[in-house]
Amino acid sequence: MQKKYWALALLTGFSSAALPVHASEFDQYLQEKNIIDSKFKIQKKAELNELLAVLSAEDSRTLPLQIDQNTIIEQLQLSANKTTLKGMIITPDFSQFEKDLGRKEVMKVIRNNLLNNCEIFFEHRYQIENPYKVELSLNSQTQTYKTDISQKDCKLK
Repeated sequence: MQKKYWALALLTGFSSAALPVHASEFDQYLQEKNIIDSKFKIQKKAELNELLAVLSAEDSRTLPLQIDQNTIIEQLQLSANKTTLKGMIITPDFSQFEKDLGRKEVMKVIRNNLLNNCEIFFEHRYQIENPYKVELSLNSQTQTYKTDISQKDCKLK
């Protein structure tokens, strides 16, 4: 999957161009199996969840994954309605950054970086055409930061 790119986008602020998301090979596979219809609407949620559980388990073999000097992703879970990412902020001086900015501003930075990378997190049409969100939980030495974004927040079409 694209977990390395997802994770990288979390704190680095890598911004991708706002391009429309086209059907991926995975979307096409799901359509061939009649798991989603021609409009990418989920028809067989249980089957999709089973398939995504297998993909999550496969991706988990490479975890924990240090994505940059600041962040380690420890858990990745995919389902028909969400992607859940859990990790740690490992920057030694992050405590000072937290003190300087404050919790509210750190949350804004994290959320804005997620929003700047919507195309990475919502790479498949079924994630855009159905209720879907990305949940992120990052632990620092002193705080836990939890946020989520939905496809509606991203304004993808």
